[in-house]
Amino acid sequence: MLEITPLFSGSSGNSLHVRCNDVEILIDAGVSFRNISKALEKIGSSPERIKCIFVTHEHNDHIHGLEVFCKRHGTPVYINSASAQSLCRCAKYPSLERCMCYFEPGADMCVGDMCIKAFRTPHDSFGSVGYRIDSSDGDSFSHVTDIGYVTKCIAGNIFGSATVVFESNHDPEMLRCGPYPQILKSRILSDRGHLSYAACSEFIPHLAANGTKRIILAHISGDNNTPQMALEASKCALCGAGYPDVSIETAPRSILDDKT
Repeated sequence: MLEITPLFSGSSGNSLHVRCNDVEILIDAGVSFRNISKALEKIGSSPERIKCIFVTHEHNDHIHGLEVFCKRHGTPVYINSASAQSLCRCAKYPSLERCMCYFEPGADMCVGDMCIKAFRTPHDSFGSVGYRIDSSDGDSFSHVTDIGYVTKCIAGNIFGSATVVFESNHDPEMLRCGPYPQILKSRILSDRGHLSYAACSEFIPHLAANGTKRIILAHISGDNNTPQMALEASKCALCGAGYPDVSIETAPRSILDDKT
């Protein structure tokens, strides 16, 4: 059985913990190593127990803690080749470069009892992927954030997943009227930007129709959205489509601040 725990979510940093039997991995390490260590301790884990880290793409809010993580523990980092090449050109990540394990989107990778598939996602990075994880006991999980829109490739890979982490980033009107510079607004609203909560809520009934039982809304903007708005829109969409029993929640910006 897969145990899914979002540790950090949002533009300030992203990291998610996955446990299957006695094997633990992370998807992204976008906050400091110190804070990742604290978050792992909070859930009864530690950096030493992380078998490997899977990176979605090379933006700082997904890789910030990787260099120190790799320097201290030599943890293997699975990263798509395009993202890896862009980081290697920076020459700022010597420890990370030594730990990199390259793959191409579409690849299947096995870690313990987990089969992990990477698939392309539309985002303004050199390389961006989502992940689907299937465990040997039949459980399944998909992770999709930092997407401008939902492609057929995304839908085809995540349909049937029991649990899905899915982006519900912004309210377009709040974004348009907010303080961000126009170039950043245009980037977020583009097909290679971030998914609005309206687009998210329009899509997630299709997840329920294809077997998803738990949805975790993620990468919620701290400036152009609220967890309450994102959650209410998605709940209404699921109820309206006849799926009121699907579990839906929001990922915490930081599990260290989560009082629950």
